Amino acid sequence: MKTSASLAQVRPDNEVEGKRYKDITRVEWRSLSLAGLGWTFESYDSFLLSLLLPTLALQFGLSKAQLGLFTSITAAGQIVGGILFGYVSDRLGRVRTAMLCIGIYSLFSGLLAFAPNEHWFATIRFFGALGMGGTWTAGAALIAETWHASRRGKGGALMQMGLPVGAILAITIAGIVTSVNDGLGGNGWRVLFLIGALPFFILFLVARKTPESPIWLERKRANAQPAIQKTAIDEKLNVRGLVTAFTFIFFLQYLYWGVFTWTPTFLVAVKHLDFVHSLKFVLALQFGAITGFLLFSAFVDRLGRRPMFMAYLLVGAAAVFGYIMSSSALVLMVAIFFTGFSVNGIFAGAGPFLAEIIGNTASRGFFMGLAYNGGRLGGFIAPLVIGTLASTSGGFVLGLSTTIVAFIAAAIVVFFAPETRGKALS
Repeated sequence: MKTSASLAQVRPDNEVEGKRYKDITRVEWRSLSLAGLGWTFESYDSFLLSLLLPTLALQFGLSKAQLGLFTSITAAGQIVGGILFGYVSDRLGRVRTAMLCIGIYSLFSGLLAFAPNEHWFATIRFFGALGMGGTWTAGAALIAETWHASRRGKGGALMQMGLPVGAILAITIAGIVTSVNDGLGGNGWRVLFLIGALPFFILFLVARKTPESPIWLERKRANAQPAIQKTAIDEKLNVRGLVTAFTFIFFLQYLYWGVFTWTPTFLVAVKHLDFVHSLKFVLALQFGAITGFLLFSAFVDRLGRRPMFMAYLLVGAAAVFGYIMSSSALVLMVAIFFTGFSVNGIFAGAGPFLAEIIGNTASRGFFMGLAYNGGRLGGFIAPLVIGTLASTSGGFVLGLSTTIVAFIAAAIVVFFAPETRGKALS
């Protein structure tokens, strides 16, 4: 039997919890600290590659298609790692798995600083991406199982906000290194990856103070009981929910990796902005993302998952169209802001939505990892497609235009998906 404390974590009882709806507990904050910071530093590592693509092209003598392979290798590693460590988190626990994954991507990010050529770089990047993928899976499961159902959407949104914060951190540190080193060539780019080794040491103490998921602990206790008592918690897999989650994330990942990977290069090659100037537009992208996350967190538990997803997809399609076609600096800045707002901000609802639509199962971590990181296939495909088409300015525009098709496809998935707001997890 569940204790009253564990039931309080998963029961959306408005009469009991209504007065405390806005009172986030200490346990919830601690779970957010680990999951959110782990995701922030992972984002630093991911976005750093996007910033450094022009530099790496010069250092290793690579074409745009070859550069796209670096990003696709990252996505491939995240796919494998997210699924693998989702399985591990169901057995080892959310907190320990999150720390293990943070250690992996920290180690291999530091090793990238010593890569002698593109082959070593790609190999090291793949192994680091294993930990990057697992960090989201363990962290999102921890948030979904720790935060009360009435504010689970807020918790997931605040965790995902680490994505733009990490990107802004990468931009800021890259700017400092550029200033000190007079550019990112030579050893400048190596210093940036070496800094990426620090998260493990920063988050080790955070992990020690973070309680394990009460739902995971309850299932672990139940697994020690006779099989006849365990059947009550071993629910059947919701296949339709898993397919819906996977398909939705596939199109979101295509959007994210397609737009965010190639933004710096697109601004230089097609919009003819120098790199320092283009950073202003990239910052607009990230601040738009932060605004998108904050707005999503404020309304998702009130309005529901589906209305928020549909609104963000509509805004995103219009913004990306303006971002691709605009020739005015002002219009371009506004369009990029709303691109970040929507393309990045929509991920605010990913973790809670996946946990809720997949439902109650002893393998929640594995199936969340399968849906989210399996959906990264979209992120694997997008850089290759756009990079291949980007040999000319017109081809670059055509490549980024494929993201508008992904917006429409994601909206169709949401239209047929059920609303999951307030769903109890156990």
